[in-house]
Order: sequence, then C-alpha cells, then structure tokens
Amino acid sequence: MKKRYVLAALAAMVVLAGCGGKASTDNTDTQNTQDAQDDSAAASMDDDELSELDPEFSQDLESNEEIDAVDDTEETALDPITPSDYLVKNASDYVTIGDYSDVEVTKYTYEITDDMVQEEIQEELESYSEEESTNAPSEDGNIVYMNLTATVDGEAGDEEETFIILGQEEYGAEFDEKLTGVSAGDQLDFSVTYGDDTWQEDWQGKTVDFKVEVTDVTKSNTPEYNDDYVKNNTDYDTKADYEAAVKENLQQSYDEQSTYDAEEELITACVAKTEFTGEYPDALFESCKEEVLSGYTMFMEDGEEVSDVLEMFGVSESDIEEEAKNLVNRRLFIAAYVQANNVEVSEEEYVDYVKEYAAYYGETAADFEALYTRETIVNAIYESKATGLLMEQAKVTEVPYTADTYGDEKSDDAENIDDMEMVEEGEAGIGE
Repeated sequence: MKKRYVLAALAAMVVLAGCGGKASTDNTDTQNTQDAQDDSAAASMDDDELSELDPEFSQDLESNEEIDAVDDTEETALDPITPSDYLVKNASDYVTIGDYSDVEVTKYTYEITDDMVQEEIQEELESYSEEESTNAPSEDGNIVYMNLTATVDGEAGDEEETFIILGQEEYGAEFDEKLTGVSAGDQLDFSVTYGDDTWQEDWQGKTVDFKVEVTDVTKSNTPEYNDDYVKNNTDYDTKADYEAAVKENLQQSYDEQSTYDAEEELITACVAKTEFTGEYPDALFESCKEEVLSGYTMFMEDGEEVSDVLEMFGVSESDIEEEAKNLVNRRLFIAAYVQANNVEVSEEEYVDYVKEYAAYYGETAADFEALYTRETIVNAIYESKATGLLMEQAKVTEVPYTADTYGDEKSDDAENIDDMEMVEEGEAGIGE
C-alpha cells in the first residue's frame, strides 16, 4: 500500500471528523447511521494529529516493517461492520455510469539525479541545525529577530515581534539590505517603496515607513556532512550507502506521487464522463459540505469565524457549495460504479485496513476509526478498488518528466501535496 499517499485520502476525510460532521447516507438502516454519526461526533483532531497528516513529512529510510506499531495487547476490538452499509444506497438512482475504456491518462516518470539526492540530504542536515546568537554584524543567511512597526498612508500598525532570514527577501530585497550589518540593540527607521507584486496587499504600490528594533541576530550551525554524521544520525556506515538509500527512497516517493497523480486524473476524467441526474441525498450533500468547510477551519485561530478564513482565501459561499457538489458527485460515482461491478469490501478487509494504517501512524485501531469515521474509511477502500479496475482499462501513457513540464525545476506535486488542494479535490484514491 502507498502509505505516503494515503495521506491524501485521509486528509480529505479527517476534515469531516475534525468538525464532527454528519456521516450518513440515504437508506442506511437506523443503527448503522447512528454508529457513523457517533463515530463522527467522537472524533477530534489536535495539532499533533494534524501534523501527522502533513504530506511533507520527512523521508523515513527505514522499511515500513521497522516502524513502531501499537502493542496488540493495547488494541481494542472494533465493532462489527458491514462496509457496504456505509455507501450511498441505490446510487444508480442518481448516476448513470458510462464506458470508461477510452479514458486517457498521463503518468509521469521521474529520474532521480545526484543534485536531488544532495538537496534531500541538505534538508536533513538543516533539521539538525542549532541556532546560536552571534555578536558579528548580520549577514546573508543569518536570522534577524526584531520588533517591527510598519506605517502605511500615515497609519501605524501594531508593533510586531517577528524575524527574517536574510537572503529570503520576505519583505523584499531592499528590506533585507537595510537589515544587513545590524546587531542586537540597533534601532532603525527607513522607508521602502513596493510595487504591485508584493505579497502584502496593503503595501502594494505604496511607500512603507518601518521602525525596527533588532532584538537578536543568530546563525544556524549546520552539521558537517561526513561519514561521522552518517554513522551517528542514520542507519548507515558510509556516505555512499546513505546516498544510495536516499536515492532509492526518493525514487519510491516520486513513483508513488506519479501513481497518485495518474489516479486522480483518471477519477476526474471518469466523473466527467458520467451522467448525474442533479439529485442527491440531502444528508450526503450536508456531509460533504461539512467536509469541505472543515478543510478551511483547520486554518482558524482563536476568536476567528469560518467566514474570516473563507475571506482570507477569497472563497465565497457559492464556491463552498460547488466544492461540496463535486465531492457529492465523486462519492455517487464510486458508489454506483462498485455496485454495478459487484465490488465488495469484506469486514476482514476493512479491519485489516484500519489496523495497518493505525499501526503505521501509531494509533490504536479504535482511535484511528473514530478519528476518520467509518463512512470515510469505507469510501476510501471502495475508491481504491474502483480505481484499480478503472486503471486496468484506461489508456495510460508514460511521459518522462522534464523541467519544462510545469515550468519549474521540479514538480511541486512531486515534492508534496498541498493540504488545501487535497481537501478541495475530495477523497483521493488509494492504490495497492
């Protein structure tokens, strides 16, 4: 199983559990519907659990078998389940599936270069860096801590405790230049005129007056990359062995990403070739809408409303409705396809799936199930099976990835999956 990319499916799913959303479908018997709702209501997601969903988690060079699993003696038995009870019932009332044998899919292949290996190792080295205050004037790469007040159009903002890394030009090249050569205790007053391309909307096309008090200047002491570092911080004895392992791990990661992307393209194309009546169970729509909204509430801070976050992202109520309908259609399509093709998920398959991923993420099976809810886990398993069948008949073209493919040196998708993108796309397929 592609554990790295199960994150894509589960990140989409957990938002439903995270907000205590409904987990029900039409024509589900009362007891099963209540079970699903109880699972959802019991679910909660703290910051630590959310961090486990981050698709940029560091590459683990150990085999999956070496990952710590939950002690069987602490495992709580799962309640009995009939997985099909958690699918949309009579999905064919809402969907007419089509012929998907001519669906074309592009699957990119990636060549892992020595430069990519060294970049990965450098990121690992930086994770071991230690910050140290320096008495020398600030220079490129130093971290400058400060109390900052910005005045725009004669109106001064609140003083803010912040920092910059010189060279990253977060507030622009001229701002970095002003903070180069400074030391703790220095006070500066200067102005910077910004163009329309600055990320700070309030500063676009304006001159901003800054008042800065430097509180500290630090440097990062990054370990030297040598055989001693490898022996002390990895499971390898030499740089050569370690680099070979990094390369193999990167290749696996990129291959899994390529498969994930191809499967997403396939499902999107199949949904586009499917006829929908435009009707759907009300409970399903409300569940999907809660799931979509929860993707944004992850970014809420204390005292904020959902509307504040939506405004920050430039998302309207109609956008939310559209995203929810897209997710509804995806669920209806999967339900109709597996029902038409007699695809079944057994209780044993469900339990094995939950236990496998619970162990991988260091959860008990019961906690894992409560966090993600039965409905969302069941839909992920069915979608995985449906995607496998559809991929067998799809016309897949493998294309070597080049730097010109997306206009970047490397594919952003090949490095990580953006959390919000995962949520907006809905439940991603999980392949074997």
